[in-house]
Parts: sequence; structure tokens; C-alpha cells
Amino acid sequence: MTARGGIAEDGFIFLTPSNGKGHDGPMIVDDAGELVWMRPDLSGYATDLRVASYQGQPVLVWWEGDNNAGIGSGEHVVVDAAYRELFRVPGGHGRQADLHEFRLTDRNTALFFADAVVGAGAGPGQPADLLDCAVQEVDLVSGAVVFEWHSLDHIDVSESVEAPPAEAGQAYDYFHANSIDEDADGNLIVSARNTSAVYKIERPTGRVLWRLGGKRSDFRMGPGTGFALQHDARRRPDGTLSIFDDGQAGPSRGIVLRVDETAMTAALVREYPSPAGLLSTSQGNVQFLPGGNVFVGWGSVPRFSEFSVDGRLVLDAGFTASQSYRDFRFPWVGRPMEPPAIAVDVATDGLVVFASWNGATEVASWEVLAGGATGAMRSVATSPRRGFETVISVPGLALPGTRFAARALDAAGAVLGISPTIAAPV
Repeated sequence: MTARGGIAEDGFIFLTPSNGKGHDGPMIVDDAGELVWMRPDLSGYATDLRVASYQGQPVLVWWEGDNNAGIGSGEHVVVDAAYRELFRVPGGHGRQADLHEFRLTDRNTALFFADAVVGAGAGPGQPADLLDCAVQEVDLVSGAVVFEWHSLDHIDVSESVEAPPAEAGQAYDYFHANSIDEDADGNLIVSARNTSAVYKIERPTGRVLWRLGGKRSDFRMGPGTGFALQHDARRRPDGTLSIFDDGQAGPSRGIVLRVDETAMTAALVREYPSPAGLLSTSQGNVQFLPGGNVFVGWGSVPRFSEFSVDGRLVLDAGFTASQSYRDFRFPWVGRPMEPPAIAVDVATDGLVVFASWNGATEVASWEVLAGGATGAMRSVATSPRRGFETVISVPGLALPGTRFAARALDAAGAVLGISPTIAAPV
């Protein structure tokens, strides 16, 4: 945590810090930077951890898989409040699910991207193979694709602001979509980084209703509304659009635009600039919180910030990693299916007990139980929870054959869970 002032909203912080190798995984931390939960992924890369709703209940969702120069090849994961896996959602029609987006709907479906290299027969000076970005809507239970839209069917390669690859054999990622939002009328709003444009897509036909920004914008862009290489375009309840503007030369920022679809004009309502004037070369997001604050993840810059609705900085923090695709703040109650963990070590005046419970959010204190090789366990020490792992001294109990366990207690003293029983070290 590098700075804090004003009033930040309640909730934990959700991020997917990445160092490019090793055990990168979805992570929840508190405002002090203390770990609440982490699940190291098995494939080496994870993105987009956040809270969503499935059948009226809060769930966690994220993507995990392989990342090839910003294109994901993997699947989306849905877990409940006990961190039990409910679904793994791959791409449909033989495609791999991309890392950029996963939106659960109230229809028990999910919207996401699924990319594939196709031989498009591109024109002179362009590679023969193009990356086609498909928006897919998939039924969570059956896996059936109920809607599909392809960029190559509706967006010409000439709209791209990205140069074709110089090396032979590489497909041209001309579109690079990164967010999907459902508009109030049921149509889709899609952001594409490599055209620097946001598109409104008619769901029944797939045709493009309008383009905002880019080479072929249908809107007259007012002062301060220009954006480049953007991410996370969302329709707000008041009709405005929020966008994370990565920028091409200037500092990155979150912006809110008033988009008049009758007059076809775009006006800047508010911006949330990077506190340190940082330029995020990729990724990033803007989240509007229930109390009115705005939470911004800076993508390729390992940092997140929280602003009041009028733009005052109330929280600014950095973390040790190379990047985090998106960062969020959400309320969350985690009740792990796995029991608490305990370890015991020898100290000069007895023993030290280490107690933790990955993902449990309601633990207020720990109680240490001890007993002989046989017979009942009794309470020998208590301690308030102190961070992810609480260290508790138990003097005078370094006896051979002593067994130990730790009980997690909530604020009212009720038992939430108990660890396995382990023997004291010799």
C-alpha cells in the first residue's frame, strides 16, 4: 500500500498478479495488503478474478490457461463461496476460451471470446492467416453455443491500428477484442484494442450498429473523448459509457463518456487519471462501486487506485508483480470447504502454533486446543486473528505426545471450523 486518504469503500481486493512464470494465480487481499485467499493455478497463468452471480448466489469466476502474446488458450472457472468448483467452461465449436472476458447472465449462460487462426486469403502485404475473434454465448450446463459472432464477418482488416506481423508464419491479430457488455436493449457492446474502437453489435443479425472511436467512428468525438488501445467498455445505468483508456502516448486513465446515439456525439463526463502519470501499455479496467467510488486497475502497471465519484484519490497501492489484467473491489464472504491449517514449532519457553485458513473471511480469533496422546482436548491459548497466518505462543507445553488443534472463531465466539489434530514436534 503506497498511499491512502479519504474514505475507501468496504470489500476485499481481487487481482491476478503475474510474474510471467511460476505459480501465478487468482488472489484476494484486504486493504492492508494481507492475503485472504489464493489458488495457485496449474497452468501458470490466470486472469480476471472477480465476484459474479449464479442463480442468485455470489460466486468467484476467473480464467486460467496458456497466454500467447496476449491471446488466451484455456477455460473459465466458476466456484462457490466454499471454493468448490461448479463449472469449467471451455470454448465452443472446438475453440479455446480466451483470457479477456467472462460474463455470467441471468439465463444461466456465459459470454466470452474464443479466438482461432483462419486462412482468410488476406490482400497484398498482409499475412495469409488472420486471428478471428468470436463472441460466444454458451449454456453453462450443456456447453451448447447459443450465440456466436465473428469479427471477420463484420469488421474489415483495414480498421486495425496494429501493423501486420513482420515474421512469417504469425497470424495477424487485427482486432483483439477484450470486453463484452450487454446493453439495455439486449444488444452487445464490444471493445477491440487493435482497432482502438468500441462497437455496438445487433444480437439477432450480428451487424455493427455503430463504432465509437477508431478509424471509422460514427460519432463526433468531443474534447477529451479520444482513446486508444482501450479496455473494459461498460454501459452505465445512466446511459454513459465507462472505458479504460490505455492511451498511446499520454498517461492512462479511466473515462466516462456521454454517448448520444441520436445526435451521434460523444462528450467527456469525467476522467480518472493515473495518480503518477503512468502509461499502461496493455490491460486495465474501471469499476464503479455501490457507494459511488470508482476502482481502477492499471493493467500492465502493477497498481490499483480508488477514487471518489468526483475524482479525488482515496486509495493508491502497488504490488510486487509484473502486471494484473484487471483489479476489482467486492464484498465477499468465503466459507472454505477445507478445514483450517495448523503447524507447531518448538520455542525457547514452549511451543509456537501457526494457524491459518485460506479463503475464510469471518475469522476473528483463534483458539488452540491441546491434549495428551489419549483423552479430551482442552483450550490452552487464544489470540485475535492477525493477518493470513496467526502466530500463537503456548508456553510450557513442549511435552512428548501432546496433540494440538486450532479452532477458528467468529466475532461472536462461534466455532467456524477446526483444524486437523497434529502432534507436537520432538
